[in-house]
Amino acid sequence: MTSASWDAIFVGAGITSLACAAMLVKRDPGMRVLMIDKHIVVGGYASTFSRPKQQAVFDCSLHKLSGMNEGGNLIRILRDLDLVDALELVYPQDYFCAYQGKQALPLANDAERVERQLTERFAHQAEGIATFFEQVRSYGRNGYYQFQMLDGSFEPDMAQLRYAHRNLKHKTVHQGLHELFDDPYLIEILAAPGIYVGGYCEDLGYLYYLHVVYATLNRGNAYVRGSSQHLSNLLAQRIEQAGGQILLSTRVQAVLTDGDKVSGVRTDAGTFHAPRVFINASPHYALQHLFEPGLKLAPTREKLRALKPARSTTTVYLVTDAAPEQLGLIHSESMLFADDPAAAAPARMRAEREGHDAALCEEAFWGLSPIEVTNYHALDPDAGKVVCINVLDSIAHWPQRRTADYRAKKKRAAQVLVERLLRHVPGLRGHILHTEVATPHTYVRFTNNTEGSGYGAMVGTDLKGHVFHHGFPIEGVQFLSAWVAGPSYEAAFGYAEMKARQWRRA
Repeated sequence: MTSASWDAIFVGAGITSLACAAMLVKRDPGMRVLMIDKHIVVGGYASTFSRPKQQAVFDCSLHKLSGMNEGGNLIRILRDLDLVDALELVYPQDYFCAYQGKQALPLANDAERVERQLTERFAHQAEGIATFFEQVRSYGRNGYYQFQMLDGSFEPDMAQLRYAHRNLKHKTVHQGLHELFDDPYLIEILAAPGIYVGGYCEDLGYLYYLHVVYATLNRGNAYVRGSSQHLSNLLAQRIEQAGGQILLSTRVQAVLTDGDKVSGVRTDAGTFHAPRVFINASPHYALQHLFEPGLKLAPTREKLRALKPARSTTTVYLVTDAAPEQLGLIHSESMLFADDPAAAAPARMRAEREGHDAALCEEAFWGLSPIEVTNYHALDPDAGKVVCINVLDSIAHWPQRRTADYRAKKKRAAQVLVERLLRHVPGLRGHILHTEVATPHTYVRFTNNTEGSGYGAMVGTDLKGHVFHHGFPIEGVQFLSAWVAGPSYEAAFGYAEMKARQWRRA
């Protein structure tokens, strides 16, 4: 292999790389692609790890896939790749169940019904609710079809685009929702889907967020039986069946150049040559570690300074001794809210303003912020009696790995987050057999993602950092991943499709 020449090399076997390579070899079965990753499995975040003694398989990232109903971008792409039948899609009945105190509010998996449910529950906010869902149907829809706008297959309402640019583009979700509502609990419910893309209401741009809601609620969502590893493995099979090769447990040391053109990569397993190299990794990591000194990358580094990582997560994996739904966790996905929803955002902003004090951060992120709970057993019983708790977090208040402080903090995270779940679903108490915690440092360890971000770049109100790769000075280098595509599996596949089409045009 060290003497072979390839048409394209993919640095990192994340989901965007896998999707793009699978599309390339489907359109041109003779194309020679090589994928290299330091991990022992493909997929990046789209992967699983198992605990045989617990008879459990834990998913690193996959919750719901958006765009999975007719008219959705992702279901169309999966059909183009002939993957739908092999994926065994599971369509849940509920969008999610909202819990506060002793009250549970299951939201239907349909935009119109959710609008009616929220109007009935929050009748005093009916006018704002109607306005919000109209914004989702118009401005959210335009954002959803952004790639189709670029290729000319979707023509937006220009008046809507102009209004959104003038009035919504520079607002955060926090600002946009507070202009419509004064009920803190309703605001937290509507802001909760920001967990899917790595941002709290004070982080995310409102216009972008409207597209997230449209993607998941208006264009449908589903889960993959067999989880994200199954999806990643299917894509890898497509690549290898077409003659591509995937080299795992191999670190890329450097991207090689010949003048101002890319020529290949140097790895622990030797040197490989190609006229095109796709980098599916954090661009901060890539520019610091993968390019040799002397290259004219200063302008790119300067632009990259404006690219803010999305939040990382602290994740608690649980194994129960009976099916979670038999113990009271009856919904596939739940969102748990604090008794005082209005306190969450100010607490997070105070913690960050005061230098990420550990106690303030733990209270703000773990104690007050919404947490997302997935009952994986309800989606895939073969993976074990597994429940996953996720909360958006910051790496700034976490001690270094393999220290006593780090181990103690992991224990506190598990205690706080599990207790919040038990408070809302008391039937789980006494039935948890195994608890395991993944922290922001865990995600850095396995993916090299800056600050442990599991979602790539934060999509806030300032997008200038997102064009860091425009005019990249080395011909043949392309950047993939959520750092350029945007968070979510659907964004990854949509961006991969765009890159594959650009290759064909070239």
